[in-house]
Parts: sequence; structure tokens; C-alpha cells
Amino acid sequence: MKNKGLKILLCVLLVLCIIMAGALIGKEYIGDNIKEAANRNGVDVVKDTSDTEKEDDNAVDSTAQGTGSTQSDATKADATEADTQQPQMSTIVITATGDCTLGNNQEQSYDGSFNSYYDSKGQDYFFGGVRDIFEADDMTLINLECVLSDATDRVEKRWNLKGKPGFIGIMTGSSIEACSLGNNHTYDYGQQGLDDTRNVLDNAGIVYGFNDHTGIYETADGTRIGIVSVSLLSQNGDREAYIQNGIAQLREQGAAIVIACCHWGIEGDHYPNDYQQAAAHRIIDWGADLVVGNHPHVLQGMEVYNGKMICYSLGNFCFGGNKNPADKNTAIYQQAFTLINGELQPGIDAQIIPCTLSSVSSYNDFRPTVASGEKAQEICNLMNTYSQNYSKIEIDGLGKLHVN
Repeated sequence: MKNKGLKILLCVLLVLCIIMAGALIGKEYIGDNIKEAANRNGVDVVKDTSDTEKEDDNAVDSTAQGTGSTQSDATKADATEADTQQPQMSTIVITATGDCTLGNNQEQSYDGSFNSYYDSKGQDYFFGGVRDIFEADDMTLINLECVLSDATDRVEKRWNLKGKPGFIGIMTGSSIEACSLGNNHTYDYGQQGLDDTRNVLDNAGIVYGFNDHTGIYETADGTRIGIVSVSLLSQNGDREAYIQNGIAQLREQGAAIVIACCHWGIEGDHYPNDYQQAAAHRIIDWGADLVVGNHPHVLQGMEVYNGKMICYSLGNFCFGGNKNPADKNTAIYQQAFTLINGELQPGIDAQIIPCTLSSVSSYNDFRPTVASGEKAQEICNLMNTYSQNYSKIEIDGLGKLHVN
């Protein structure tokens, strides 16, 4: 009985297996036929396309970014073209000072001299009170009224002015980029003294003018400033020719602004003589944009002639040649020149910065200092007085120059 029952159970299980296998085969067959029928009747079969959609979205984003980049590039190109069509305006600020003797005269004792101050205080002391002004401009110009040399054979004259070659650091350390050498102390120690001075200036990269040697300083934006410098104390026409020819040469070399530095006038006189005025007018007519005068050792008036400024004398500034000059008034002259597409525009935007040549009033400590309060107003008032006979200009209490 056990064997018969087992046989029956095995038969039942076999039948069940056959039935299940048939069901599976039938399901696959039916599914395939449904897909074929759906395809034949144009019905979309829905599938999981999330990965493909991401790829498609990325492709769309990439296309959009490419289009945006193209548009951005086109916009930048248009802006660049527009910029090149717009006038290119620049402003160049030039600062000028009076006589700077960075050294002693041959008769001075060491105590209280310029050299003693250098030894005790170092090179950065002297222009410490005005260095920020020099650093903020595009070019600073001084009249270097001494030689920088170790030469000892001096020319026989009343005053011989000399500093050590190492004193050049006083200039380079205080943002002084240019100087005039055309003065009556250039040959105080003969040709050797002059040659040494020129070598020192060349090695320091400081631009200078002297007779037929003209200098060009190029600003950070590429504007070229030309300098011509001559002593006109002899009132000789041949010396004036240095200036006329120098201006023409500088223009040929691409100078957009030309400054003529003239050593002239009478010491101690606050008013220019007839020769100074006539020569200044000629120099402007020859094409100078600014005339800066020195030699009188005191301030003289200013004049506007044919739209250009003439500073007849800026007095002493950092002056080692005298331990205690009676007149310590001085001034920094500063002018902003506007250029459009490299061409200098008309108009005068200028000021004086009233100063004293010493930070103390009882002696010369060789440290030019910006004046303030009543002293500043006094110097501005004096400059108005010195200038009133030459043109209708007015200097206000802040030193701003107004052309009436």
C-alpha cells in the first residue's frame, strides 16, 4: 500500500510540473504577440528613459551654454570695438620745484651743513615732508643746482656747489624722475664735475635736460614728456637756440608735453625783468607747453601767455647752499594736463602748494615743508601780488589757480 501511494504522489507532482512549464511558455508567447500587435498599430511602448533623458538634458544645456558663450563673445567684441571708437582721455600730473642743492658750498663748515644732516639722518630725511606729493604725481621735476661728484678742482667763483655722488639716492628715494641741469653751477667743478653728474643721473635712470641734450620721460600710460633746460643768464640768442631746437627735436621724438626750464633773472627780485618776459613768450611761441624758471632764489610771479603757463621763479626748495636764507618761502607748482587720443587739450588746471624750505623758521634744516594756516595764505597772497602785472590770474587760499 505504501508503494502504491508513493507512485500516485509522484504522478501528481509530474503533472503539476508539466502544467507550470506550459503556463510560462504561453505567457512569453502572448507578450511577444502583444508587442508586435502594438507596433503594427502605432502605439508607443513606454520605457524607463531616465538615463537617456539626463543625457539629452545635458546636451541641451551644453548647446545653450555654447550659444550663450557665442553671444557673450560677440557682445565683448562689440564692446571692444566701441571702446576703440571712443576718445581715449588721460590726465598727466606734473610737479615742479625750485632750486635743489643737494650738498654744500665750498666755504661752509660741517656743523649744521647739508652733509652733516645726510650723515645723521639719511637720504630719506630731506624730502620726507613732501614725498607723498611727489609719489602721487606722474612726474616730478627739480632744478638740480649743484654737481654730484668727487672732483676737487673747482672753478674760481664766489660759490661752488657740490654733493656726493651717493646723494643721488635722495632723488630716487623720493620719486623725483627728472631734473634740469642748465644753470650757473653746472661747471662749478669743471668738465669732470659735469661728466660725473651726468653719469650719476644716467645710472639712476633720472631724465635731465642740459643745453642741446634733451630728455624724455615716459609715463606709465606711455605719454612722453620732453624736457629742455638752458641757462639764459647771458641773455644770448645762441643759448635760446638750444631751447628752440630742443622743442622741435622733442616733438619729432613724440613728446606730447614739452617743458622748458630756464635759469634767468636777478637774485632776490620777486618780479621778472623785461628779458625774462620776452624770452618766455618766444619759448611758448616755439611750442613749449610750460616754462619753469629758476635762479633768483625767491618766488617770482606767474603769467598765462597764449594759453600756457610761465613760472618765472619757484625760488629755493631743498637748498644746501645756505644754512639760513632770509626768505624761506617757496612753492611747489603742479599742473594736470589732459590728453585725448594723445593730443594735449587746451586749458590750465594748476595749483601751487605753498611751502617753506625748512621745517623750522630760525635756520635751514633742509627739509621743505608744506605750509598751513596763515603762512600758506601769506604765500598765496604774495604770489598774487607778484603775478598781478602779467596776466589776469588769481590764486585762492587753497593754492588753486584761476584764470580770469
